[in-house]
Parts: sequence; C-alpha cells; structure tokens
Amino acid sequence: MKHNLFSVLVFLCCAITTQLLSQRVWGQAAAPVAAGMTADQWKAVKAIKIANLDKDTYFKSGGYILDRYEERPAYVFNYTDGITRKIYLYKVFAAADTKELGLLAIYKNEKSGEIKPFVIPGASAERGAWDAYIDELKYVGEKEPGLMSTLTFVLSREMAGLLSGGGAKTDEGGAKKKEEYNFCFAPDAPVTMADGSSKPISNVVAGDVVLGYDAKTKTLTPTAVTKLDTHSGDFALAGVWLAPVNELTADNRNVLTAPTLLEATANHPVLTAAGRKPLGDVKAGDVLYRYDATTNGVAAFKVVQAEKTVRSVKSVYNLVTESGAYLVGETVVLDK
Repeated sequence: MKHNLFSVLVFLCCAITTQLLSQRVWGQAAAPVAAGMTADQWKAVKAIKIANLDKDTYFKSGGYILDRYEERPAYVFNYTDGITRKIYLYKVFAAADTKELGLLAIYKNEKSGEIKPFVIPGASAERGAWDAYIDELKYVGEKEPGLMSTLTFVLSREMAGLLSGGGAKTDEGGAKKKEEYNFCFAPDAPVTMADGSSKPISNVVAGDVVLGYDAKTKTLTPTAVTKLDTHSGDFALAGVWLAPVNELTADNRNVLTAPTLLEATANHPVLTAAGRKPLGDVKAGDVLYRYDATTNGVAAFKVVQAEKTVRSVKSVYNLVTESGAYLVGETVVLDK
C-alpha cells in the first residue's frame, strides 16, 4: 500500500512538473503562430533512435531537429542498488520551420542497457500528444525501478532553474534564431565532384558522387550524397580567406596567389588542424585543408583573414554524405 501510494505521488509530481516546465520553456519563445505537437508528431519523435547519447548532441532525423537541452551532459544517478542511471534531455524542433515542439527525455539504465524515451509535448500541443505522454509515464515509467524518481528530479531541477531566472539561450526576440539550426552553404557554393569537376550545391542531388574525405586514412575518396537539405529565409554567411601554408613560409613573394574565400553559415563545421570547428569560430592563423590536384590529396591552407558576415542569402543548402565530409570550393567541410 505504501509503495503504491509513493508511486502515485511520484507520478503526479512528474506530470505536474512537466506541465509547468513546458509552459515556462515555451513561454520564453515568441507568441505561437501555429499549433504545437500533434499526436502523430509525438509518435514520430518517440521512434527516433540516437546512436550515441553522449556524443550526438545535435542532429536531424525524420524531419525533426534534436538539440541537447542547454548543451548539458547527462544527469547521472548512482543509487544504493549499484545501478547507474542517466537522463538525457533534448529540445525538439520541426526541421522545416524550426518551430519548437517539446522536449525528449531519454532514460538509460547503464547495467541493463535499457533505454526509454519520453516525449514531453510543449504547452500548446494537441490533447492527443499529452494523453500519449501521460500514458507513457503511467504504463512504462512505473515498470522500471528508479525511472520515475530520476525523471522527476531532472524536470524539477530544470523548472527550478527557469523560475530562478535561468533557462534557454535566446535571441533578442525571445526565440532561438533559425540559422542556429541550419548548417549550410549559399546556392552557388561549388561542390567538388568525384571526377574533379564542380557543381553548384543547389544542383547536387541524392545519388551524386562527390569527392569526400576519409578522416581515418586522411585521404580523398569518392562518396555518395544521401540527402540534400535546403532552407529558405535570411541567412548571414561567415567567411575565411585561405592561403597555402608553403607560400606563407617560402621566399616567393613575387608569385603569391590570391587568397581563396570559403563561406558558409557560421555554425557549419569544417576540418581544421585542431579538429572539427564551426566556421564562425575559425580565426586567423588556423589551418584548413584544400584539394591539391598535383598529389590528388589535400594541402594545408592557413586562414589569413576571417569575417563574421561576408554576405546574406535567401536560401541555403547542405549535403549529407556517406563519408561525413566533402569539398566546397575545394576545401574540406564536414557533415553537420
């Protein structure tokens, strides 16, 4: 009897805290212009599989964007039963318009490897989505020892942070900017194809074979395009000017070539000598890698100038490739 009463209290606490948290989080955004999560969207988000919960902090899947909540690591719980339990939190957005839909809380039992996702609808979600979530708490959450208490703690902790003035990072209008979730290039960005020719990224289609880069072997290799993402709106492009490292160190000042410009949204990742880095974080002196036709490999190029905004465009494009890296303007860039 005491155990059942405790379970009911935990369930009620979790449900109430969730509702308050959702109202608070989505209350920080601009006034809603459309309905929130539907029951079908709830099912679709629940079905998303995350390959590596510790490393996959941002990705798109099935028309949705998952972004680790506040960029935080997992909450870790070590109970007296010796089992480590974790809760991972992601914000959920619609990929088409980056509308915020809710939260995804993922519970993991480190001993059994059991993983249980809980899709938490936003405050403006349809009744069906909320009903599905409450059913999950009741019929799934209560079956796993320790799950409800860890989930309740996490949601309560986040709610307390919001009430004390913390919370999601937003722009001046109160909502995250769309470009924060779109990692892309201008329509005319030249993609290097497998045969060495180039094609504007807007003309590339799934199935095309482009020149990719294998980070393990550090060699160029043909790779297939599996998807082309496109977004419309107003997008600022950052840029870096690149010059060959050997030109900067050799005494050949009379034959210096003009620096080459690479531009993309500031958050798009590129390969540097220090590893993966968003283009907007690249500084003068950093080293990137470009195609070298004489060796059919890559050569080091140093950034001689970096600009936060080179120009703005109305549409942007991004490739998803089998190798995870491809060449834009003959420079190695990475899948987002």
